[in-house]
Amino acid sequence: MPAILRHDDTYWEFPDRLLGFRLRRDPQSGEAEVLLSKRSQDRIKAKIRQLTPRNWGQSLAACIDRLNVSLRGWLGFFRIVTEAEERTLQTLDAHIRRRLRAIVLRHWKRRRTIVRRLTRLGARASTAGRAVYRENKSWWALSAAQPVNKALSNAYFRDRNLLSLRERWRELRSQSVVGPTQLVLSLG
Repeated sequence: MPAILRHDDTYWEFPDRLLGFRLRRDPQSGEAEVLLSKRSQDRIKAKIRQLTPRNWGQSLAACIDRLNVSLRGWLGFFRIVTEAEERTLQTLDAHIRRRLRAIVLRHWKRRRTIVRRLTRLGARASTAGRAVYRENKSWWALSAAQPVNKALSNAYFRDRNLLSLRERWRELRSQSVVGPTQLVLSLG
């Protein structure tokens, strides 16, 4: 595959599919960034959709366990991405939590039960009632409502052992990786 370089004002970008990575080099500093290719991002989003179907009939814990196994393996391969991709990992985390919120709401089924459970989890009863009863919202639309986000917060899913891609990536980055050293042979 020939090396095709794209140039904009500050970066050189290398081909978009290099083992699922994209490389970008800053010409001033010479530092290279390792980014996810567009195809890799699309594939992980599709995998998340596959692992969190709308009609999940088992427990939330079973869904999270299945999801964690896949995310752990994916991140093990893509752990070398640089800080430029931290925002992408954060966006993926938010998307996963929203899909899980929709599953939880679907498990609760009835509007009255949803309001009662949201109130029990810390949302105000009036706010939860307005969000749930105001319109005939889908599970997906309701999963983005403010009282649902407050009650089914990040901490709610952390307590249920959901793996955070961003936090796990930071842990992996902090661990030192010792690679092979280059042998130097003296001539003479």
